[in-house]
Amino acid sequence: MSRFQAVRSFLKAAAPAGVLALGAACATESHAAAYFLQSDTMDTSRTANIYGPGGYHEYVYMAPLQFTVFDGTGPVGDAYQQLAFCVDIFHDIGLGGLNLQYDDNYDLTTNSKYLTSTPFAGGTSLTGAQIVQVGKLVNYGELLFDNAPHTADTVNRLSALQGAIWQVVNPGYSVVSGVGAVDGYISAYSGANYASNLTGYGPVRDHLTFITETGKYGTSRAHQSFAFAGVPEPSMWMLMITGFGLTGATLRRARSKLVPIRVA
Repeated sequence: MSRFQAVRSFLKAAAPAGVLALGAACATESHAAAYFLQSDTMDTSRTANIYGPGGYHEYVYMAPLQFTVFDGTGPVGDAYQQLAFCVDIFHDIGLGGLNLQYDDNYDLTTNSKYLTSTPFAGGTSLTGAQIVQVGKLVNYGELLFDNAPHTADTVNRLSALQGAIWQVVNPGYSVVSGVGAVDGYISAYSGANYASNLTGYGPVRDHLTFITETGKYGTSRAHQSFAFAGVPEPSMWMLMITGFGLTGATLRRARSKLVPIRVA
């Protein structure tokens, strides 16, 4: 079980005091997690061409990856599966055995275009709106993967979400699959009204965890960077905790005002 799964399970059962304690702990821990990516798989049935300025062209598989992950820097403890979307078209990663060390020490702030050995040379900064859109697309992708029936349409949507993420992060680049349904979804998910298309599987958050290769991010030696649906940041935890506390206090006051009804 991942630490995010553990947090979700805890929240379902915790009393308000327990939640408050968890919030205090989260408020002191930020960007401290390491991930050992042991291996990965993906659906390779959908491909795309990526075209960009200056004659840039890549032919790629287009789908989220499912990693086998260990928390920490090596294969110690319990492995778990983690779905993740690539947010970097300028580097690559293999399929199968990886044994790569990643961490969440960096925020998603650029398009990761680092093609030299000099860290952080050449990247383009992302706007807040771009980052929110990527977060919502990633979270919706996890909802689809977990809850939608495994049909050709679901595969098309997941692939299109990946293509849309690449386009959102890299304006001026186009991702073309050649499959009408997929390209239609890419347009819908990358457009200005994208949020209206993220429906059917519950509320869509924009919190994400951004992971990059330890010690290599920002250089031409790095493998691709990824994002997956994450828990809220510490500031959001405190807002949620305050809401939980107020709700609990209101319920307690309401209970204290209940008057027994005598049945004749």
